[in-house]
Amino acid sequence: MKTSLRITAALGIALILTSCSSPSPTPVTGEPATSTQGTPAEEVAKAVEPLPFNASGLLGGNTTPSFGDGDPGEVSVVQIGARLVDQKVLLFAFRNNTDEAIAHVDWTATARSGGSIVGSGRSQGTAPSVVQSGEVALSYIYFDNLEAIPDDAEYEFSASSLPANTSSYNTAALKVTEANLVGDSIVGGAVNETGADATGPFSVSIYCFDGGQMADHKMGFADQQDAADGATVSFSENLYSTSCPNFVVGVSGYFK
Repeated sequence: MKTSLRITAALGIALILTSCSSPSPTPVTGEPATSTQGTPAEEVAKAVEPLPFNASGLLGGNTTPSFGDGDPGEVSVVQIGARLVDQKVLLFAFRNNTDEAIAHVDWTATARSGGSIVGSGRSQGTAPSVVQSGEVALSYIYFDNLEAIPDDAEYEFSASSLPANTSSYNTAALKVTEANLVGDSIVGGAVNETGADATGPFSVSIYCFDGGQMADHKMGFADQQDAADGATVSFSENLYSTSCPNFVVGVSGYFK
């Protein structure tokens, strides 16, 4: 059964950043508030050490951004990135401060302005798709009306997850072995080191960074449909007009 939590994040004053997308997204930053779900007094959360970015080694790329520690004992948002109006997505990062690895992390979010709900959306995967205790993952919320949501809106996030295991249709995080910027494309490969067979489609999530801030996102798929334990997949994702000199790549499928 999936566990769930709810947190609230208020967007502060938008910062003007140099974007790596075209047309330029509107970057926003904000500090998430603490979880609205309290821990019962009789339950004392185990201390979890915040790990450096990509401590599991599952992600590829050429940058290692830093993130805040997050809320103790919670899965909490640690950065709100750019609003990509052309893609209708809001980028964000979260840290798993529970004492167990989690997988199949699904997020929903509502946007409020003037006390009214003005938008509702959900995530479409995380990178990596298996998040160790103390680790950070990257994701985004898709809002079909993002262009109509005010820049000063407040966002309420809610997450659910599964235990990290190889049960059927749980997320299988492949280890990116190469991710190279070649012309206008990011080309590379990943290996299945999960100990179990995995199936696709294998999503390839590319996150572009600007000065440590999540600035853009591209999504594609690996060329292979199946990957037995120890097998590899490859990918080539065209960035088209997006400038993405600093990037992180994650590859994920599902267990059979």
